[in-house]
Parts: sequence; structure tokens; C-alpha cells
Amino acid sequence: MSTGLALATFLGLIVAGPIALMRVPTHLQLTVTDTALLIEPQGLDRWWAGTGSVEVPLAAIASIRIVPRSEAPAVAPKHKLRPGALHIDGVITAGVHDGTFWDVRDGDQLLMITCRPEAEFKALVLQFANPFATLTRTRTVVAHNASRSTTF
Repeated sequence: MSTGLALATFLGLIVAGPIALMRVPTHLQLTVTDTALLIEPQGLDRWWAGTGSVEVPLAAIASIRIVPRSEAPAVAPKHKLRPGALHIDGVITAGVHDGTFWDVRDGDQLLMITCRPEAEFKALVLQFANPFATLTRTRTVVAHNASRSTTF
């Protein structure tokens, strides 16, 4: 392969990489048990978020709602290159940034779980294909503090 072709291929991958990241939807499994909310990133999300799971006790949850991206907590620029966290403006935010757990691509309607002050996280900001259905099911199970596990 010629040097010019190799360089063009390399530059093409650098440009296409962030675009591909933006097109790949989040892949999260959200499970509500009788005591906790469990978020398990799947596939590449595990790598981008830097964790296999996040568990939040139900008692630590203050609210669960849908917010536009503009109302989600800001990610400070100093956190862009932190181990176990990834942030590229307008493309992907994953992992823990300033006490908030994220797994979001370019979505605007986000599920935001706000935690009580004593909790491990300030909030969790998550993107689902159908955030309103996820919100309804999660709120119902959390409100009833069901004794069975429900997976979304």
C-alpha cells in the first residue's frame, strides 16, 4: 500500500470514528429490584463508561424524570480525559463526571435520576431509545417498591 493511501485511510478513520460513535445508540440494561436500581452498560458501553454496573439504593433516589440535554448537569472541560470516563462534546458522554454517572450519545430526551445528598452519585443521566416508556416503568416499580425484579 502506498504511503499516500495509508495516510488517507488513517485520516478517514480519525474523521469517521467520532461520527460512528454518535450513530451507535446506548446499550443499557436497567433493573429495578425491591432495594436498588441497577444500571448495566452492555457491549462497548461497558468500556466507554468504565464500569460493568452502577447500583443505586432506592432510598437514595430523590427523583426520576425526563429532561432535555440543556437541563442535564454540565460536564466540565477538565474532566474530558479522565480514566474510566469519556466526553466528546455533542458525540458521547460516558462514565462518572463530577459525581454524575453518564451514558449518553447525541440524544436530547434523557432519563435523569437525581440522588439524595448522601448518595454515592449526585445524579445518573442516561439515554434510552424510548425514555418515556423507561420512565413510566421505572417510576411505577420504584413507587411500589416491588418485591420482584423488573428488567428494561
